[in-house]
Amino acid sequence: MTSRPLRLAPSAMFRARELGAIETAAMRILEEVGIEVAHPELAQRVRRQGFRLEQGRARLSRRQVESFLAEEGRAPCKHRRRPQPGRAGPVRLTMSVSGYADHVHDPETDEIVRFSTSRVVDSTKLVAMLGDRALEAGVPGCPVDVPAPLQSVLQYRIGIENLPGGGEPVDAKSLQSLPYVMEMAEVLGHPIRSLPVYVGSPLRLGGESLRAAVALEPRLDSIYVASYPSAGCTAPVRPAEAFALATAEVLGSALILRECMKCQVFWEVAVYSSDLRSMSMSYGSPENLLFEMASREVNAYLHRQPWWPDLYNTGSTMAKLPGPQAAAEKMNYMTVAALLGARSLFHAGALSMSEVFSPIQLLLDLEMKDHVERMIRGLDTRCDAEACVQDVRSGLDAGFVGLDRTVDLYREIYWHPRLFERRFLGPWTADPCPRGWGHHAREMVRELVARHNYEPPADVRAEVERIYRRAERELAGASTPEA
Repeated sequence: MTSRPLRLAPSAMFRARELGAIETAAMRILEEVGIEVAHPELAQRVRRQGFRLEQGRARLSRRQVESFLAEEGRAPCKHRRRPQPGRAGPVRLTMSVSGYADHVHDPETDEIVRFSTSRVVDSTKLVAMLGDRALEAGVPGCPVDVPAPLQSVLQYRIGIENLPGGGEPVDAKSLQSLPYVMEMAEVLGHPIRSLPVYVGSPLRLGGESLRAAVALEPRLDSIYVASYPSAGCTAPVRPAEAFALATAEVLGSALILRECMKCQVFWEVAVYSSDLRSMSMSYGSPENLLFEMASREVNAYLHRQPWWPDLYNTGSTMAKLPGPQAAAEKMNYMTVAALLGARSLFHAGALSMSEVFSPIQLLLDLEMKDHVERMIRGLDTRCDAEACVQDVRSGLDAGFVGLDRTVDLYREIYWHPRLFERRFLGPWTADPCPRGWGHHAREMVRELVARHNYEPPADVRAEVERIYRRAERELAGASTPEA
C-alpha cells in the first residue's frame, strides 16, 4: 500500500537561552558543589588525573566541561539508542519486554504473586511464541525463589533455554553475578563489552554499577552513564532546574570516567516525574511524558547533535493490574512516540513501572501497538478513476462487500484486532457464548505457552548448565552488596 506515514513534528519546549541557562547552572553546580566520588580506587585515579578532590567531592572547572562538550559535539552521535528518523516505506513497530519484574500478574486468579522460576519459564515461552507480533525476544522478569546473587544468572539461563537465539543478555545487577552472565553470553556469541554506570541523585558517583565497571574494565569497550533524578524528590522541582542537576551529575561523571578509565564513555541526561503524595516515581503520567520529550531536546543540545525521536518509557504505567489506567497511560506514550518517529516501543507487559509482568497486559500492549502502527501508516490516497467507476456500477445493486477489489484490498486498508470487539451488540449477544477480551486473552496465553517447543543446541545447553551449576556452588550463601 502506498501511503504517507502520519508524523508529528516535535515542538521545542525550551528556548535557546533556557537551554543555555541549564548548561550554565550545571557548570556552576560542578564547579561549586562537585560530584561525590564514592569509590576508593576511582578516587585515587581522580587525584592522579589532576582533578580537584575536596572532602570526597570532585569539582570541575567550567573550562573542563566546555572542552568535554566541544569534543562530544565533534564526535559521531554516541547516544545509546540510535536516531530513528521517520522514513518512507512500510511502517513496522517493534516492542520489547523489561527484565526487571520480580512479581507476576496471574491471569487465572487476577492476583499479583512473586515471580517463581516456573512462572518465569512460562512467561518466557509466551514471549518466544509472540515473535510474529514483532515482539523482541527477552526474559520478562527475574526468578526470586533462588538466592539474590543467583537470580540474574538463572534468568539468563531461562532465556537461553527458551528463546531462539537466547535473547539479549540480562542485567546482572551485581558484580557477584556478572562474571557468570558474561560467560554465558560468550557461549552464545553475544559478548558483553559495555556496562551501565548509574549515578545516584543527587551528584553521587558510586554504587554497585560503578564497582562492576571498574572491576571488569579490562573486558569492556565502553560504559554508559545515566542517572534517575525525579523532580521534587531527588532533584529541584522546577523542570529546567531538575535538568540542570541531571546534566551536572551525568556530564561530571562521564567526564571523570572518560579520563580515569580506558574505555569509551556514552552518556544521556534524563529527568523523571514524582508523585510527592506517595513519594514514588510516576511512570505513565503526562508529566513523565513531557519530561522525556524534554530530555530528548536537552540531550540534542548538549551533544551538539540533531534531535532524535525515541521515547524509552513507551509502555510504562504505575497501574498494578490490566485496566483503564494501564491502557490510557501506555496508549498515550505509544501514540506520541510513534507519531514523533520512534519505531521501537518498550516495557511490553510491564505494570507498576517494571515491578510486575502481566501476560494479559502483554497481549493488550501488542494489540495497542498494532493499533498505533496502523494509524501512523496513513492512507492509500491514490484514485484510479476507471476502476472507481466500474466498482460503482457493480456495487449499485449488490453493494461493495463482494467485489473482487474489495476482497483484494480490504486487508491492506483495515487492521483486524485479535482481542478488541468490533461487532454491534446484537451479533455479539447472539454468539452462543459471548465473552470479553479477558476470556480470550487467557485462552491465548494458555494455548501459546502449551505450543512452545524450542530447544537450544545441545552443546549450548550443556555449557550453560555447567556455568550455572558452578554459579550455584560459588554463590551459595552470598548476599547482595548494598548499592
